[in-house]
Amino acid sequence: MNKALAFLLIFLAQTAFAQVPEPANATFSSWLAFSQGSGKQQLFWLSEDNGSMLDGPFQGPMAFITDRKSNLWVGDSLNARVLAFDSKGKPGREYDLIRAAKEAGLASDPLLIDIVPGINGKLLVADASNNAIIEIDVRSGKSRAFMAPAAGGKFYWSQINKLHSDDQGRIYIEDVALRQTIILNSDGKPEQVLPGQLGIAVAENAQIALVAASAGEEQQWFIYTCEKPGSEMKQLARLNAENPILWISLLGYDSHNTLHVVYDTRLARHYISLDSEGRITRKHTTTLQDPGYDVNRPDWIDKSGKIYTLQVNHPALRILKLE
Repeated sequence: MNKALAFLLIFLAQTAFAQVPEPANATFSSWLAFSQGSGKQQLFWLSEDNGSMLDGPFQGPMAFITDRKSNLWVGDSLNARVLAFDSKGKPGREYDLIRAAKEAGLASDPLLIDIVPGINGKLLVADASNNAIIEIDVRSGKSRAFMAPAAGGKFYWSQINKLHSDDQGRIYIEDVALRQTIILNSDGKPEQVLPGQLGIAVAENAQIALVAASAGEEQQWFIYTCEKPGSEMKQLARLNAENPILWISLLGYDSHNTLHVVYDTRLARHYISLDSEGRITRKHTTTLQDPGYDVNRPDWIDKSGKIYTLQVNHPALRILKLE
């Protein structure tokens, strides 16, 4: 009797933890590679004795993003600079963040945590050291800074975790510590607070999306959107995955207002695209990806919807493109 019961319990346990197969239907290929250093096409990162990158934030370049013309911007945090590349990976200008911070009147050397393209040829840099936004004119190189208001005020931000922008030049600052997003206008003047809205995606037309999870043992994941900041959030989609979702993030909107989402199960990583009605228009399944360090934007999209990710494989850091 005891042996039969033991076999039954083993069978039930195996059934409970059985995973539905999730075969990959897409792969990443190497698009651009960087070596370690401070040269023209190098990025600086801190290494273990075996060459692997140290764990934790600010151990290497913290942000990678593409603009509307598919130009690549790389936030080389430890070299205190931003590197520009065209859509084919050809190096362009280099922007010295220490010089930009001094010109903007900031007290300390900057520490880049995120970057995002602004409007009218501007580049926005999130500076964790000064808790400020540095705006750089990519043509002239001139800069100015937007500082946090006085502590305790309505629009104060205690830290900057991620940046977003829209086609009106508004700047969205995610502050995880205060669990809110602050919106500035194109001149850095605070306009609005979005309490509780974190991990968001912002479209060019200022539509906002976020992820929410249900409570309980059988956790479900939902995508909510609103037409403009502060308006009512409405459910766009409920995600139905082959196996339980362990992690999920919004990659952002492309130029067609298609929302791109990434999530992991125990077996695979999935990239899906949602139209304005919440329908899945595209789905890619890949093997699980690990960038090799704690980077702010491990996956991102360009405005045409192409997906990029990172991989540190000493002695190189590679940008991979989903094929």
